[in-house]
Amino acid sequence: MQLITIDIKSNNQTVNQALAEFLVEVESYKKGGYKVMKVIHGYGSHGVGGAIKVAFLKKCQDLKNRHQIEDFVCCDKWTPQNTTRKIAINYCPDLLADKELYLLNPGCTIVIL
Repeated sequence: MQLITIDIKSNNQTVNQALAEFLVEVESYKKGGYKVMKVIHGYGSHGVGGAIKVAFLKKCQDLKNRHQIEDFVCCDKWTPQNTTRKIAINYCPDLLADKELYLLNPGCTIVIL
């Protein structure tokens, strides 16, 4: 299945706006039958993004705890030993071709829907 990428750090969004966009996209892609999405949330390298990343990862943990997503892995943890990485690739082999993931980019996360 095709890898979906959304960018919640751009457009000068507030944390609440970024999280709202993410939640809408999760529901939309789940309904569309997708299993994996890459979310670009930034990490604060230009003075923005850090707050979105923190809130986003907290929201992902909450969604996982409530069984609304299966799992997630921040791309700085995208190593061959990571179990979530293996599951994500099984669902979406397109991840193998995404060179950005292998740079261990802390500004994006893979979410398993």
